[in-house]
Amino acid sequence: MSLTSEVFLVGEGAELDILAGQRDGRPDGMELAGPESWRRTVWGSRAIRRLGARFLPASVSVHNGDVVAPDEIPAFLAEIDRVRAYSERLTAETRPSDRTVESHHLHVARRLHGIEASARYAQGAGGGLLIWYAV
Repeated sequence: MSLTSEVFLVGEGAELDILAGQRDGRPDGMELAGPESWRRTVWGSRAIRRLGARFLPASVSVHNGDVVAPDEIPAFLAEIDRVRAYSERLTAETRPSDRTVESHHLHVARRLHGIEASARYAQGAGGGLLIWYAV
């Protein structure tokens, strides 16, 4: 299972209309947010919480994922910048035993880039972001 960052629009009845397939104009792979285990070990870790992150831990702390509402996207993007600024510390603290710090840093940087791209896409579409795991 993988974590994905999905763009959604809010429908007339306040339901979430998740953009997928042809309606999702992002390049393939941009939705990937890391392996499902990152729900606890990276995005939900104590290390990321110590950086002051609140959206990333909340987005992966519930069973079905959680949303970053359209009006919260600017604050979410600011959080991504903060996490990126401290990414070396984050990756050193969350590195799995079977990966080097450099390898883990690269993996985290790629997934953070994808989450940011999804958030920017959502912002441009007037939507929000849902981070959850796909089976």
